[in-house]
Amino acid sequence: MSNPYNPSFGQKPERFIGRQAIIFEILNALEIYNSPWRTTLLVGVRGSGKTALLTDIKETISESDVLVVSVTPEGQLLDDILSNLYEQMPKTIRSAFTKVSAVSLGKLSIEFKDDRSAPEFTKNFRYQITRMLEQLQKKKYKVLFLLDETQKHDSDMRTFISTYQHLIRERFDVSLVMAGLPKVVSDILNDDVLTFLRRAKQVSLENVPFSAVLQEYAEMIGREYRIKDEIIHQAAVTTKGYPYLIQLLGYYLWEFLCRGEEENEALQMACDESMAMMFQNVHTLLYRELSVGDKAFVKAMAVDDGTSKFSDIIKRTGKSKNHASTYRIRLIDSGYVRAMGYGELAFSIPFTKEFIEQEMYY
Repeated sequence: MSNPYNPSFGQKPERFIGRQAIIFEILNALEIYNSPWRTTLLVGVRGSGKTALLTDIKETISESDVLVVSVTPEGQLLDDILSNLYEQMPKTIRSAFTKVSAVSLGKLSIEFKDDRSAPEFTKNFRYQITRMLEQLQKKKYKVLFLLDETQKHDSDMRTFISTYQHLIRERFDVSLVMAGLPKVVSDILNDDVLTFLRRAKQVSLENVPFSAVLQEYAEMIGREYRIKDEIIHQAAVTTKGYPYLIQLLGYYLWEFLCRGEEENEALQMACDESMAMMFQNVHTLLYRELSVGDKAFVKAMAVDDGTSKFSDIIKRTGKSKNHASTYRIRLIDSGYVRAMGYGELAFSIPFTKEFIEQEMYY
């Protein structure tokens, strides 16, 4: 049997666990017009499985009457949505339009056969997508928009969300799932023009429950290599339910066992390799985005094993409570740390303490 784990970013792993309930609700909402899951915001830190979840939604949809418009908000978002929707259309409906003209001034233009002298306002995004959806609605088609890795909230994003709100009001059969980092989604929700999204279903992609990880490793790795239950248990504990690390550790443990390494040695080697990959692909990127004040705060946290008391962090940084509170809120909003009860904090992602200690050493 080949290695069932895939730690590559941007790809859906073969063994995808812990998100089935979310996928069910989103797909079920396609048949229930008033479902709160019709517009869903998936919020999670890097490596929490946002892209994999969207990919699974797209691949799971089997209904021939659902068109899935999947885009990443990079470059010309509005043009990407229009062209993607146009390509998804059945040829019988696409024939209602002429071929897409050359891109002009960065805007995609779609003209109707019976009106080649359409006025300038027909190049407006809302006008164009409304005409397209009118044609699709005649044939009872639904449209699901999937927006992955929402990195920023710019004019194109604002135009799309505002237009989507109008499409809902006009009773078009459309749904939206957006996935983004906590801070970016927070910025979008705080936009006074986009208050509509505050009523959307917000799903925080928490870590996978320990029991689910343990069962997964036992069924796949334990059954294949007949290793001790303690090894499987320790491997599951090490992941802390973090989706990317579940794939990483599973991948390396499988590989080292496959090479004939002794099980304890295989686990240690898998942990070492996984930590190195976490440093490279997750922690370095997240740490780079922190301000000087943020870094001082998390370095004060890294002194502790497990949780940190806010009062201790204040003492270590030498700052006032109000000053430290500013960074506490920023780091919680960004998903870098999480509150663990009254006055205590913890890092959200495994191996953060180890990474910061390395940064402090060098």
